[in-house]
Amino acid sequence: MKRLIACVSVMACSLGQAQAAGDWLVSGFGTVGAVRPSDSQVSLLRNGINTPGRDGIDFGADSVLGIQAGRNVAPGIDVTAQVIVREDQTGHVEPRVAWAFLCFNPLASMEIRLGRLRVPFFMYSESLWINYANPWVRPPTEVYGLNPFSDLDGADLTWRSQLGQYDLELRPFIGRSSLERQFKRARLKRVLGLNATVFRDDFSVHVGHAESPLSLPWSDPLFLAVDGALRQSGQGAVADQLSGDSGYARFDSVGLQWDDSRYLLSVEYARRAANRYIPSAHGWEVTLGTRLGQFTLYSVLARQSQDAPVSSAQLPVAQLQAGLDLFNASRNTAQRSVSLGVRMDVHRNAALKIEFTQAKVADASMGSFFPVEDSGIVLLSGRRINMISTSLDFTF
Repeated sequence: MKRLIACVSVMACSLGQAQAAGDWLVSGFGTVGAVRPSDSQVSLLRNGINTPGRDGIDFGADSVLGIQAGRNVAPGIDVTAQVIVREDQTGHVEPRVAWAFLCFNPLASMEIRLGRLRVPFFMYSESLWINYANPWVRPPTEVYGLNPFSDLDGADLTWRSQLGQYDLELRPFIGRSSLERQFKRARLKRVLGLNATVFRDDFSVHVGHAESPLSLPWSDPLFLAVDGALRQSGQGAVADQLSGDSGYARFDSVGLQWDDSRYLLSVEYARRAANRYIPSAHGWEVTLGTRLGQFTLYSVLARQSQDAPVSSAQLPVAQLQAGLDLFNASRNTAQRSVSLGVRMDVHRNAALKIEFTQAKVADASMGSFFPVEDSGIVLLSGRRINMISTSLDFTF
């Protein structure tokens, strides 16, 4: 907590300097969130975001603070930077650059950005850290846990056009991404992707595709044990499927949103296909909401299913097969859940959310959870886990 307070102080000083300069447009956002699972032996794990809590109430899964600044440096050229503070998977809480890019507008209908961007893998990617803009306490992990990479160091191009009563937006992008993890970094070495979005009044449809060579080096105790046993028994080819830097992954997403200021409908489907290191899987979510004055009532159904394990090898030795099956299961995050929540807009720039979730972890899976230290749990197969989550989201 002391580190978090220190980081907030540094960012506050930066904000004051930017405002004093008079030529930057500065804004900020944040979330103070807390989650408590009903099972004291597990904690919520948001893939690629937080470190599992030890037990009790966890503030690290959802809390975030961000400051964004932008400036016009020449006609048709802008610079934007965004710094956020939140817990990461290494357990550190410190500022990091989420956005830092130059934006060029060569045409009224075209925008080119160069630098560090948000990877637009999902329908809500651009607002993922700004939770005030989202209906939930957190995006459904069954969908948004499929791809934990958030930053893109590269470029994108946005082209907008009107087709009759519809507005069309196309966004090709290219770059690379890395993800801090507890042991070693994961990397997308060369991301190529294209998003298309169609808008009309209160309705929008999003379609996206991306693919990249994948580097994912595991080094946790379970992997080391399984990898060592496989190599000692002459199954090095199988061991090479579990960890390394020669993988390839594809990601597809389709989303639909309708919001007329009274009713809200959000539907999203995403699929991850990988040839090694992580399982191939797909997930979907359906959100329904209604606004009653300053209150928004919402419900969410979500599910993630595994399509293929990390390795489908059939080994001749039962003990080796058991070890491989355990490794496969430990990387499986399949589950289904139902959530009920309420959002209260307590201020024009602040919202309080309370959400109840019941999750059912799939067989041979960890779901979106992780055993607390010294719990003795290896897998969470078949467990029903309830969660109470709250968040105070704000912008300034």
